Amino acid sequence: MVETAFRCDDVLWRRFTALCRERDETPDAVLRDLVRLEVHRCERRKARSAEGIDQRLQARLRLLVAEALVDSESRGRLQSTLRERGLRFIPAGGGLIPVDLAGGATLAKASQVGPPYLALARRFGPGFPGHPNAGLAARALVRVDRRGLTSRQARV
Repeated sequence: MVETAFRCDDVLWRRFTALCRERDETPDAVLRDLVRLEVHRCERRKARSAEGIDQRLQARLRLLVAEALVDSESRGRLQSTLRERGLRFIPAGGGLIPVDLAGGATLAKASQVGPPYLALARRFGPGFPGHPNAGLAARALVRVDRRGLTSRQARV
């Protein structure tokens, strides 16, 4: 094991050691955990950025979604047009993801291949059925005028 020293503000160190005492942990143990967590966080971030979407697939998906949007006047029509092209959007997290109909594989985030979820909610109205965060679409539909009033406030 490596032993290391570092400089730290006296007041900050006293507060830190007091927190450690309250938790019945030694400062060494807490610092080891923090270092381990930071290394793990950086490794996860590198892994996520390394698994980026294939550029050719992304370009193909952008074209398919753009064509579907041109033909669509409603969310249902968008889904049926995408289905004709072998895709469908499903809700996930704070947005949508395009999924391959044949294999069910997630292909990308919708915002990587087309408009983000909030833009789709503004265009097609109320949120996507079954979306885990229904409040996002409701917020997207509230408009703010020049005076900073929402569409609801302006009507009152």
